[in-house]
Amino acid sequence: MYIGFLAFLLIILLPIKVYGSSESLLIVFSGEETGNLEPCGCYEGQIGGISRRYTFIDSFRGEKDVILPVSLGDLPKTVGRQDEIKMEVFCRAIGEMDYILHNLGEKDIEIGPQLLNYLSHTNKTVFLSSNVQFVDSFPLKINQYILKECFVSGHTLKIAFLGILSKSLLNNNVLEYVNVKDPVQTLKPLVKQLQEKVNLIVLLSHAPFAESVEIAKCLPEIRLIITGHNIEEPADSITYIHNTPIVSPGIEGKHIGIARYSVNNSAMERKFVGVIPLDSKYKDSQEMISLLKEYQQILADEDLLSKIPQAPLSNDLSYVGSTTCGICHKIVYEHWNKTTHGTSYDTLVRKGYQYDPECITCHTTGYGYVSGFLNQENNSSLINVGCESCHGAGSRHIKYVTEPYGVTDESDCVICHESEHSPKFQYSEYWKKIKHPEEIVKKLPETTE
Repeated sequence: MYIGFLAFLLIILLPIKVYGSSESLLIVFSGEETGNLEPCGCYEGQIGGISRRYTFIDSFRGEKDVILPVSLGDLPKTVGRQDEIKMEVFCRAIGEMDYILHNLGEKDIEIGPQLLNYLSHTNKTVFLSSNVQFVDSFPLKINQYILKECFVSGHTLKIAFLGILSKSLLNNNVLEYVNVKDPVQTLKPLVKQLQEKVNLIVLLSHAPFAESVEIAKCLPEIRLIITGHNIEEPADSITYIHNTPIVSPGIEGKHIGIARYSVNNSAMERKFVGVIPLDSKYKDSQEMISLLKEYQQILADEDLLSKIPQAPLSNDLSYVGSTTCGICHKIVYEHWNKTTHGTSYDTLVRKGYQYDPECITCHTTGYGYVSGFLNQENNSSLINVGCESCHGAGSRHIKYVTEPYGVTDESDCVICHESEHSPKFQYSEYWKKIKHPEEIVKKLPETTE
């Protein structure tokens, strides 16, 4: 995989850097970010993020290439205020990267027509969908297709971009305010209308891969299909139907795709189609760093931490905080203080992410539950991954110290140490880092309720 990536880079970059190539057209594509503005930073080697993407796209600017960045769809992950903020930040980001369009995915539509309507009128982002129509009460600005005219190697090229969304991906709730037509039946007349007028037809197919393959079989006039849904290894999934590449940018913004075209005898000639991981070779751009800081400031200003619904605990339990545990478990408490669990909140503070609900869940105790962490000002004893993060809320243990309490196992660990944020997690090895030292427990007399 790594060797293939290096070879791809040599093919792409050598003509530019060494030989001074003629002009060419680059279609850069991304999609299915599902809320991942940047790698969470929980471990080294993570890939992706808008900051590296900006650097990647910017690396081609100043050359003779014409660059057309496009977005496949699904900027947010779910519905809620934090995802609404992310949607706005994403749209600002791709606007600053000069994206020419954003094809609507099901997650974009589920975020709600009100926000989409606002963004379609106030943002640089141009929305595309050939087969989705909103009801009249939501006057969104959505294009059925987009034409771009480019000047490459002395020739004027016309590129048509179409976009579809598979109805199979939508939940029934959104069908109240959108109409979704059959993709093939929608595309056929558009392709017929455009094929004699343009040099290249590109389809952004927000659909399962197999559905995009069927579209390629039905409409060979489409010469590039950008697609995918939940494809984790996009470089391995590139498929050709009638010599039309069907390629996915993958998920979570970890990769970016690129298709390079040149002009040969007045005709467009495809040179490359590939997908590149956005790893540490691409430095974080200052433009996106500033935007991400602004995003975190919005979370703080809106105090989203305190607005997340709190679930009740069973049996009238409540969190008491690690300092309370330390009264009896002094040796264990002092040991815990020196572990990464005992300093986990500080890692957020150093990055300025201590007001981010998505991060705070696994860096504090009891967040999302009644009596759990809300903010440092009111819950300083619940910062960090404390005793009760593993052993459960301790109010009853304080009253009945002789009752069994706090038995824990690997199932409690993998709530936070899951594959996305802790892929190298091994219970037996990680347990050694936090294993409690031997202690003589000072027992308090039992009390009655």
